[in-house]
Amino acid sequence: MPVQNTRNAALVAELDALNAAAKPARKSNRQGDEKRGSSDTRLEKFAAKIRPAEVKNAQKDRRRKRLTTAEVHVPRRQINMSALRFGLRGLDIVLVCAIIALGIWNGYVGANERGVMAPVAASALGSVIFIAGLFISNAYRFNAATTWSGHLKTVMIASFAALGVWLTVALIIRPDTFLPDALAKAGLGAIALLAVLHSFYHIQIRRLHMREALSPTIVMLGATESARRIIEENAKTKELNILAIFDDRLARAPHNIHGVPVIGSLDDLLEWEALPYINRIVVTLPAMANKRKQDFVDRVRLLPNRIAFVVDEFENLNHVQQRLSEIAEISLRDVTGNPKSGRHVAVKRLLDISVSATALVLGAPVLALIALIIRLDSPGPVLFKQPRHGFNNRVFDVYKFRSMRNDEADLKAAQQTVVGDARVTKIGKFIRKTSLDELPQLLNVLKGEMSLVGPRPHAVGMKTEGKESIELVSEYAHRHKVKPGITGWAQINGSRGPLHNGEDVAERVRLDVEYIERSNVLWDIYIILKTLPVLLGDRTNVR
Repeated sequence: MPVQNTRNAALVAELDALNAAAKPARKSNRQGDEKRGSSDTRLEKFAAKIRPAEVKNAQKDRRRKRLTTAEVHVPRRQINMSALRFGLRGLDIVLVCAIIALGIWNGYVGANERGVMAPVAASALGSVIFIAGLFISNAYRFNAATTWSGHLKTVMIASFAALGVWLTVALIIRPDTFLPDALAKAGLGAIALLAVLHSFYHIQIRRLHMREALSPTIVMLGATESARRIIEENAKTKELNILAIFDDRLARAPHNIHGVPVIGSLDDLLEWEALPYINRIVVTLPAMANKRKQDFVDRVRLLPNRIAFVVDEFENLNHVQQRLSEIAEISLRDVTGNPKSGRHVAVKRLLDISVSATALVLGAPVLALIALIIRLDSPGPVLFKQPRHGFNNRVFDVYKFRSMRNDEADLKAAQQTVVGDARVTKIGKFIRKTSLDELPQLLNVLKGEMSLVGPRPHAVGMKTEGKESIELVSEYAHRHKVKPGITGWAQINGSRGPLHNGEDVAERVRLDVEYIERSNVLWDIYIILKTLPVLLGDRTNVR
């Protein structure tokens, strides 16, 4: 140590001497310094030699940083898998019944004198057996992990089994009109048709899976053992698209669990711009953390996203080598209600498309006339586009016929309409009173952003009594659990038009939530029929 201190003292003395010599050198030899490099630069190089070792060897923080929400890819275009399965089942039923009926009819006509009952009975029996075989064999699951050969093998086994059962039943019954060769030919035709159809289905669904458009998008709250087990099982089936994990205890949480990143706290989740495209939030906290779990749920339960939490049974499971959907049935409990069935979603969408397309075609002359009058009445565009909240708080542009002066456009609905509102044009008063200004929203229905029936979409940032409407009612976000509609249960019960106070907002939300809980297609048709008289004029509500 004395030797080292002596050496440092000598170096410091040398540095002072050079510093003293540098001052006159800078004054007299400025041009020479510019060529050789200034004395200040030489001093800095020399000082670097005598810096303490701990400073010279200081290293940058090399700890791995966590991913952020901005770095997580969230698919924006999603298709309801349950509704898709329902549609494919329906298509198979129609085509299988048609091919069997055609084959039986061609085989039976002219072969006996029993009329049409024999071919009708035979084809009905065959169709039922074939469709039942496909249902029993789970030929409509279309998992992301299933290969084309595996899927086709399932379909072929079910189809040939159905043909065998059909021929066996017919042989046992053995009616006078029994023609086994006609049944066999019709059955083989159905098998060939199903092979072609399901090969096409598999190719298209495979593409959708690769685009992450079919698997439900999931985020988890809690980097726990339950989360790990769900992620491990999902790696085999790929039924879910688990995007990320959020945990308020990041200091003790891993960076990822089997490739699923732990990216932030609950606050980061609530501020995530892509949150409207998350299908379900799963709380995976252990049983001993009941208070922590309740805090999580209390903070997220007012989101429109569906929320479920892992119940205690899952934590005690010894066998997880079963389908993830089966695990979910016994281990996840919904906090915010179950989603509608695929049949409901598919039929409702079919109703939306058929009615809106028909209305646009038949009403084209009326729409064109309204557009012409608007252009003649005041300067500005015919259509008014306004950003509004849709399903899961997703923002979209709603279309309406412009009913106000273009220079008074209020995109955020900061000032709601009142009696004698000077912003409303002459033609605007008529089309608002009769709801004709809403007709362009049929385009939103065709695009899938809206439905014919549902809660009315409110403008982004809409204010009531100087506050955003969402701040006045704690359950406000629940009205975004379904697609918004052109009309709804609230509208035919008097809650139509602007909301001027907190009581109006609360009543609108109450009726919207009631519709969501009870909705079905027949009720939608009833609401549509009850809405039609309003088009003749509404004297009780200001619009």
